[in-house]
Amino acid sequence: MKKIFTLLYLFIGFHCISQNQAANWFFGYGAGLQFDLVTNTLTSVEGGALSTNEGCATISDVFGDLLFYTDGSFVWNRLNQVMPNGSNLFGDPSSTQSAIIVPKPNDTDIYYVFTVDNGVDGFNFGLNYSIVDMTLEGGLGDVTAKNINLLPNCSEKISAVLKDCITKSIWVITYASQNGFDTNYNTFYAYEVSDIGVNTTPVVSTFESTTTFQARGYLKLSPDGTKLACANMGGTDLLHLFDFDAATGIVSNQEDLTINTVANAPYGIEFSPNSQLLYVHSSNDLGISASSSSHISTLSQFDLTAANINNSRVTIDQRQLYRGGLQLGPDGKIYRALSANYDIGLPFLGVINNPNVQGIGCDYQHEGISLAPNTSSQGLPPFIQSIFNTQVDIIRNNVNTVNLPLCEGESYTLRADDYQGATYTWSLDGVVLPETDFDLLIDQSGHYQVYIDLNNGECDIEGQAFVSYYQIPVANEPSPIIKCDLTNTSTFDLTSQDMDIIGSQDPLTYDIKYYLSQQDADNDVNPITGTFTNTSNPQQIYARIDHVNNANCYDTTSFKIEVNITPVINNLNDVVVCDTDFGGNSMDGFTTLDLSAYTQEIIGTQDLDLYTVTFHSSQDDADSGNAP
Repeated sequence: MKKIFTLLYLFIGFHCISQNQAANWFFGYGAGLQFDLVTNTLTSVEGGALSTNEGCATISDVFGDLLFYTDGSFVWNRLNQVMPNGSNLFGDPSSTQSAIIVPKPNDTDIYYVFTVDNGVDGFNFGLNYSIVDMTLEGGLGDVTAKNINLLPNCSEKISAVLKDCITKSIWVITYASQNGFDTNYNTFYAYEVSDIGVNTTPVVSTFESTTTFQARGYLKLSPDGTKLACANMGGTDLLHLFDFDAATGIVSNQEDLTINTVANAPYGIEFSPNSQLLYVHSSNDLGISASSSSHISTLSQFDLTAANINNSRVTIDQRQLYRGGLQLGPDGKIYRALSANYDIGLPFLGVINNPNVQGIGCDYQHEGISLAPNTSSQGLPPFIQSIFNTQVDIIRNNVNTVNLPLCEGESYTLRADDYQGATYTWSLDGVVLPETDFDLLIDQSGHYQVYIDLNNGECDIEGQAFVSYYQIPVANEPSPIIKCDLTNTSTFDLTSQDMDIIGSQDPLTYDIKYYLSQQDADNDVNPITGTFTNTSNPQQIYARIDHVNNANCYDTTSFKIEVNITPVINNLNDVVVCDTDFGGNSMDGFTTLDLSAYTQEIIGTQDLDLYTVTFHSSQDDADSGNAP
C-alpha cells in the first residue's frame, strides 16, 4: 500500500455501459431526480413533462447528462419537448413497465425504446421497439422508426441486462404466452440487441405454470445477470424466481416464493446491488376503486443465498399504502415508489439505504426523498440492470457501500477484491493515483474510485467511496448538579448541562447524550432519556458529545449529581426574658441573648454536622440569608 499523491491528469474509465446512464429519473406526476455521482448528491428536479400512473423510462449519457425520457406513449427530449415523431408509441402510462431504453452497443447516438402495452383488458399491442437518433434535431434527438413489432401480445413486464463485455450485446426480456397471442403467460422471450441491431428471433423459455391475465407487476434481472424475478398481481401463482444464463438468454429453474402477509400480491421487485437479496413491494390488491385507507403494502426481503429462500422472507416495512415499484439507483440505494391509491401519489420516495444488508439492517427510510411539490405514482424508471453490477464495495464496513465518514487524523484502507492478473487504477476527485494494488490507504476527504480491468474478457469493475472528514469535538467538564430534596433521591434534567459541555463549539454541529457508565458512553448504548432520578447519592453521570454527521467522532466527560436533604426546622416556644437587674430594678427594655444555645433544639435529631443555623431579625432576611 502507498499513500495517495496528486497527479495532473484525469482518470476516465471506458465501459460498455455506465452508471451515469441512470443519473436522471422522470416518473410519477411531474417528479424528477438527478443523481450527481461526482458530488454524491441527489436533487429533486422540476419541469419534467411526464405524468404517469405507472410506466416510465429515462436515459442519460455516460457523463450523466439527460438525453430523453418516455411514458411509453410519448418521447420527450432534454428540453421537455416531444421529439419529432415521438408520439403514439405502443406503450401505455398505465402499463407497469411501459418502456425501457437500450443504447445500441458501440454506438453513442442510437437508442432503442422498447415498449409494452397495458395488458389488463386481455388485448394489447404487445412488445414493440422504436429508434431514436440523437444526431438529429441539433442533438435533441428524433424518433426515426416507430412501433416495430416483436410480439403481438405480452404482459406489462420488461427488463434488460448485459450479455457480455466482448460483444457488449444487451438482452431485452418480456413475459408472454407460448404462442405470443393470448394471455396464458408462461413464456419468457429474450431479444438480443447487438451492434447490428435488434435480433427479432428471440430465445424462448417456457414453463408449465401460467398466470392467466396477470399482466401487472415488475420483471427484473439481477445486476450480475444470473437471476430473474417475475411479480404477478392476483391469482395464486404470484412471485417466481428463476436462473438466467446471460450467455444464452435461457431462463430456467423456477422457484415459487410466497409473501405470507395480508399484502401478498407482488408488484414492485428489485435485487440488491450484490445480487444476493430480493426486495418485493406487495399489496392487498383491492383495486383502483378502493379508498386509500383500505390499501396495505408490505416491503419484504428474501435471502437468495439461504438454503430455503422462501422461508428467509423478512418484513422490512408494512403500512397503509398502495402498490409501487422498486428501483436501484446509481448511488447503490433502492428507491420505493409511494402512492396513496391508483390516482393519488405521495410527495416522497422510500429509500433502502443499505440494500446489501440482510434484515432490517438494510435501513429502510419511508419518507427518504422529498419530491414536493410533485408526487410519486406507482412506477419508477427501469434501466439495464448491469449498470448496477459494475460496483464493488471498497469500504467494507457493513454500514454503507458508498459513503465513508471519518474523523480528523484517522486513516482508512479502501479495499477491492484481489483478482489475480487484474489491473487496478485508483483516482481521487478524477486525478489518477500511483497506487496499482487492490487496496489504498487514505487520510483525506474526496471522491475515490477504482477501475478494475480483469484482463480476462469479463466485464470491468468499478468501486467508489465518498470520504468525508469531521472534527472531533471537545467535551468540556461541567459543574456538578446539586439539588435539595426531602429524601436522597430527586429528578434531574441532565440536558441543562448541554451548553456547558459544548462551550464555544457550534451547538448545531453536535449531539449530547448521557449515560450511567463510561463503557456505555464509549459504546453509545443505553443512553438516559427524559428526566433522570438518581439511584445513588451522589451519582456520577457520563456525557458523550458526537458530531451530527459522524457519531464515531466523539468525546466524553463526566460530572456528579447530588441531593442535599432539605432540613426540618423544629419550632421553638417564645423566649421570655425579664428586663430587671440583679436588684430587681427595671432596665431599659433591652437585653442580650445567646441564640446559639437554641441550635440543637431547632435541629432536633438531624445531624448537626450537616447543617448551619443562623438567626435573623426578619423573614425576608431569613429567606435571603442576609443580615444574620
